[in-house]
Amino acid sequence: MQVVDTVAALEALGDTPGCAFARDLQDPVVEAAVRSWDIQGPCTDELARRPFAHLTGGRLELVLLLPDHGAQHLTVRIHAAAAGVLVMGAPEALEAVRAEAGAADGVREAVVGMLLAVARRGEEVLDGFEDESERFEDRADGYAASAQRRLLGRRRAELFRIQEAQAAMHRLCLPEEQLSQELPKELRHRLRRAAVEFEANGSAAARLHTVLGDLLAEQGAIVNERLTLVATIFLPLTLATGFFGMNFAWMQERTGSAGAFVLLGIVLPALATVITLVVVRRLTGSR
Repeated sequence: MQVVDTVAALEALGDTPGCAFARDLQDPVVEAAVRSWDIQGPCTDELARRPFAHLTGGRLELVLLLPDHGAQHLTVRIHAAAAGVLVMGAPEALEAVRAEAGAADGVREAVVGMLLAVARRGEEVLDGFEDESERFEDRADGYAASAQRRLLGRRRAELFRIQEAQAAMHRLCLPEEQLSQELPKELRHRLRRAAVEFEANGSAAARLHTVLGDLLAEQGAIVNERLTLVATIFLPLTLATGFFGMNFAWMQERTGSAGAFVLLGIVLPALATVITLVVVRRLTGSR
């Protein structure tokens, strides 16, 4: 199937089925494709929140979400009829499905091919997340800066969105769904393969979400441990300061010399701190 992205190229197809790519609703290719192929065109440029498929009278409206390292997925909107396919999306999203659309022999095969391309794109993005999570794990033995912990939190949020989108697209490809029932037998096999890939992507996203959650919990434990250590160090110092800061007559009469200052102001607090640390280390090491 020939892929076109200009009005002149679309009109040159004549009665031959084709696939038109457009970036948004204002692209003149959209109006030309709707007019030439009798497609139920999109009514708005508003980004879809979830994948869905709608079949009416031989016309298909399909929304897919490509995962990306960002706050939003890349949306691919597919509008198909017997005479051709209109695909709308950002340039990166269109590039991800272009090869499969161009290799197809017909409209339905192009739609299934683009579903497979989206599934493979999900696998590639999750491979990147896998590599990144391994780097996080390699540095998890020590204390991570707050910026890195915030990055871990953002990656977990992105993985949760990917997991939800992959699960939704997996449901679209199930045999009992309308999209599968409208396809011939040979294309149903390819659609089932897409369903398997979407399901595997969802499982991988869930696993990575859990791994990063464990790393965040470990970093939180390290932060709490170090705050506890700091508080433990200052506990005897605070006690000594509070006690010797009281204006008792007995204390004022007997602590005026330099030796008393060194003994009570320096040696005693330092000794109390060392004893506290030794006791805490033995208690924590025995667990």
